[in-house]
Amino acid sequence: MVTSYGSDKCMQIGTTWKGINRRHVVMVTDSPPKAEDITTKVIGDFGKWQLKISILMAVLKLPIAWYQLNIIFMAPPQDFWCAKPAPFSRYSDEEWRKICMPHVEPYPCLIFDPDLLSIDTSMDKTLIPLVPCKQFVYDKSVFTRTITSDWDLVCSRHWLTHLCQCVMMWGIVIGGIIFGVWADKYGRQPPLMIAIILQGTTSFIASVLPWYPVFLVNWFILALASGGIGIISFVISMEVVSGKWRTLIPVIYQLPFGFGNAVMAGLAYWLRDWRKLEFALATLSSLYILYWFWVPESPRWLLATGRTEEAIAILKDVTRYNGKYVSTKYIRKLVNEHQEQKQQDPGFMSFLRSKNMRQKTYLLSMNWFCTGLAFYTFSQYLGSLGGNIFMAVATTGIISTLGGLTCIFIISKVGRKTTVGIYQSVTASCFVLILLIPRGSYVNDWPRLLFAGIGFAGMAGTIPALYLFSGELFPTLGRNVGVSGVTTFARIASMVAPAIVSLDSVITDFPLMILAVISFAQIFMVLPLPETKDAPLPDTLEDAEKI
Repeated sequence: MVTSYGSDKCMQIGTTWKGINRRHVVMVTDSPPKAEDITTKVIGDFGKWQLKISILMAVLKLPIAWYQLNIIFMAPPQDFWCAKPAPFSRYSDEEWRKICMPHVEPYPCLIFDPDLLSIDTSMDKTLIPLVPCKQFVYDKSVFTRTITSDWDLVCSRHWLTHLCQCVMMWGIVIGGIIFGVWADKYGRQPPLMIAIILQGTTSFIASVLPWYPVFLVNWFILALASGGIGIISFVISMEVVSGKWRTLIPVIYQLPFGFGNAVMAGLAYWLRDWRKLEFALATLSSLYILYWFWVPESPRWLLATGRTEEAIAILKDVTRYNGKYVSTKYIRKLVNEHQEQKQQDPGFMSFLRSKNMRQKTYLLSMNWFCTGLAFYTFSQYLGSLGGNIFMAVATTGIISTLGGLTCIFIISKVGRKTTVGIYQSVTASCFVLILLIPRGSYVNDWPRLLFAGIGFAGMAGTIPALYLFSGELFPTLGRNVGVSGVTTFARIASMVAPAIVSLDSVITDFPLMILAVISFAQIFMVLPLPETKDAPLPDTLEDAEKI
């Protein structure tokens, strides 16, 4: 008896196996196999080849983490003040700052008019108007160069740092759509390699561009590539495995993301210059060009598109790599019997028109929005937590990886819904604990950093669990469009994150207060959703409506 894992759902089919000296295999089937049946029967659920491809796809999460979150080190919190004009050269920097500084919020964006001050520095300053500072000086004790200091992204231009992150996230969303369509039409490997080459090339270019507008255009192209790599690598990692591995791989696939943060923090600590950091990341990203030799085309995609000879050759190579022998004649027999049954997937709007699925879609969309808002806001907020920004990012990255590992065990024991609730509760509690611990009370603010790491671990466990939960709530026919639709709200939230972070200048730790409320609210958004552990996966919209 052989099991087929079409859409992660076991379906028993009548088969008879006969082995001859472990050298030849003959199979008699009752019905024409599907593309997934063929690959599962030939290469199995999981083997050495599937392990290799799964690791290679997961490692691609490293550059995805670098480019999604390196705004932390490109535009970190940095002190600045108005540069001293020539007429005040006889004064020290500290004396100049006292002379020109109005004791109001606009400083250093606005200063007392230097032309009037140069006449008499002791004159009544209530008679001197405030004027915009024309040139700024930046504190380079921690970072020698940032995009803030390179392009004066302060005061009225501060919003341009937020625009940089918005461009990245919009690019990732659009890149996932564009490269996803290309991957379905032209195969997995060519678009993946194009995205890898684009990512490395544009990263190199970003490290040397002297013009901010051109940098933004280049940054958007880099984001397109990053979005493409994310969607294609996930699809490939799912297409090479079957059975229970379809549950484990989506979780394992996410783990290197946190480790990528730690690697980036180490490089940033060593280099202290955003251009050098970008060049270093580009150099590491360029190594992925070797995937051209290591990652073949997806055999399932080849079978689904009728390119049978290429599929047979790859399947034959895979069986050798896995240490098995399957005759080409047997593989060809399965392929010849293959009859692809194509059905039309419902669009995302179809879920909104169905009563039960509409509620689940709304709740999942809000959950993903809150998850994205918490993750990206907290990622950018790390620099203001207190202590060492490099230690903060590295520590949270490592602890979040451990959080993702625990998800593998918890989700298989207590179910999807409960797992999401547990991790969201951990995250929300950590936000509250950070608020309760005053800054500067301990060396390097280690308790705040510890709870920040645990909070990140909670988010690292929430994301793969919520991803799997979402996939199991949507039907097979429409699962891709459904999951893509609800997860898009996390990207939208990432564009709001910089505005939330900026509220810290209004009320200290106000962003944390917002995140704590949001994280507790998420728990209540999960409660109405049904548990999917050990439940049969819905195949159609009608099936999903009954859950």
